[in-house]
Amino acid sequence: MTKTKGILIGVGALVVFIIVIVGLYLLGGERQSALERLRDIVIVLIGLISVVMTILLVVVSAVLVWVAFAIKDKIIPMLEQLTETASRVKGTASFMTEEVASPMISFYGNIAKARAMVKTAAGRDRKGKGVSTLPDD
Repeated sequence: MTKTKGILIGVGALVVFIIVIVGLYLLGGERQSALERLRDIVIVLIGLISVVMTILLVVVSAVLVWVAFAIKDKIIPMLEQLTETASRVKGTASFMTEEVASPMISFYGNIAKARAMVKTAAGRDRKGKGVSTLPDD
């Protein structure tokens, strides 16, 4: 819809609104004051607005229900795929822990044990100096 079309529709709606108000005002009898005529016009307009709002509420509710079902049909497969992916990631992490990390940790643990045994057997302390068993005199 172009800008000009929107302006024309708005002007047309305003003209119809003014014609309805003038028509309702002129329909009032001569025995009615202007205030009574305006009161009747407002009552009619409130009724029309209530009907329009009810129709809009029904349309919006129907659209929301349709959107909910459309999303449901698309979200459930996506959630299933996400669950499969999470399961694969969990399996990969478990495999990496069991097959890669555990042997490396065990290997480096054995190296640390061997170093400690060599240091103990060589009689060296942590600073690399020889351990003296005799007191200095």
